[in-house]
Amino acid sequence: MAENKRLIIPLKDAASMLSMCRQTLMEYVKKGKIPCVRLAENAVYFRPQDLDAFISDHLTMYSPSSFN
Repeated sequence: MAENKRLIIPLKDAASMLSMCRQTLMEYVKKGKIPCVRLAENAVYFRPQDLDAFISDHLTMYSPSSFN
């Protein structure tokens, strides 16, 4: 992920960075797949290192033959 100097990233931006909708990202939060920072009921944020870890945990390597 690109270098990010923010300590926390708002839900909308985090979802955009992961190319998913906010609802899908919140489902991952509810399932315990990615931690979030809640500053208020409707103020959900994510730490950049948690987004990086989420990406690493979901990294899948495909071989050229798997696309045939």
